[in-house]
Amino acid sequence: MHPIVTTISVVTVNLPLQRSIVSAVGHYDKWPFIITEITLDNGVVGNSYICPYLLNYTQPIEFVIRELSGFVKNKPLAPADFYEIGLHQISLLGRSGIAMYALAALDIAMWDASAKDADLPLCEHLGGDLADVKAYNSGGLWLLPPEKLAKQAAELRHEGNFSALKIRLGRDNLDTDLKAIEAVRSQMDEEGHLLCDFNQVLTFNAAIPRLKALDQEGLYWFEEPIPYYELQNYAALRRVISTPLILGENFHGVDHATQSLEIGSGDAIMPDLMRIGGISGWIKTAALAEAYKKPVSSHLYHEVSAHLMRVTPTADYLEWMNWSDPLFKEPYQVKDGHLKIPERPGVGLELNREIIELYRVR
Repeated sequence: MHPIVTTISVVTVNLPLQRSIVSAVGHYDKWPFIITEITLDNGVVGNSYICPYLLNYTQPIEFVIRELSGFVKNKPLAPADFYEIGLHQISLLGRSGIAMYALAALDIAMWDASAKDADLPLCEHLGGDLADVKAYNSGGLWLLPPEKLAKQAAELRHEGNFSALKIRLGRDNLDTDLKAIEAVRSQMDEEGHLLCDFNQVLTFNAAIPRLKALDQEGLYWFEEPIPYYELQNYAALRRVISTPLILGENFHGVDHATQSLEIGSGDAIMPDLMRIGGISGWIKTAALAEAYKKPVSSHLYHEVSAHLMRVTPTADYLEWMNWSDPLFKEPYQVKDGHLKIPERPGVGLELNREIIELYRVR
């Protein structure tokens, strides 16, 4: 018998960031989180968080979470079943956008509760094993001057003895990008991987010469150099560059991932747990990636994503951004560039109620 879902609560907080975001998409000093908790009739509580970027849009997302909760409350806990029901319910709105975010929030909390009910870490509950996950530090190296980048690179490496870092590129000209790369590399070992993200700032025509020039820099990948929805242009870029091209943080559900993989728009994919549709959406996307033989790396949500990487056949790098750490009493840790999944039931995160109340918006 499955336990019954008895209560569902939703809270929004706006956390200050350790390092401000200075990117092509904006400058941010705080980051919003929507926290969902699901309580079962046996006392087990599953939780999740999503971070939908813009605080002003959290209220409608909360509303959709509460609407979808009607298909969960007072019913047996069955995450996979709910995912399909939820997709059907949001189909008239479109299987993307804030409706998908709300679905993901509930899906993640339900899977966390399911694993806790089984008294297993999430990765083991999903059929994987408990092991470390290769990670890179993505918690800085925004569009900053070279001297600040060098200082941050040293700090980021030290946080978990990382050998891999990610820098943001797409400045006004190639020369400033090259100086930024040089500054970060000055703090890295020769064999360390330097990844880069353009945050979609280039046009297709501007991307061709920029990426061709940067091909010589030995970067691990080019991430989202052009708008994410230009899938045919991504495929065209792949034909003229040699550095692997990765996209996927803006795949809204499995449908978008399928389109991209069918077109061949990237050498690798990077699902975002919120946008892809939670744990259920990730699992389906990982199966597609295996079929197309594409490496999978994660975007944000390092705690849940680490568990999912353990059941992703083509898993590559986990993105580490510790923005969520203040929300939890025992945040995840990184040692020697690998995330250590704790041997605790579910995702294994206990909420820090004091911090949540301090920064609570609703």
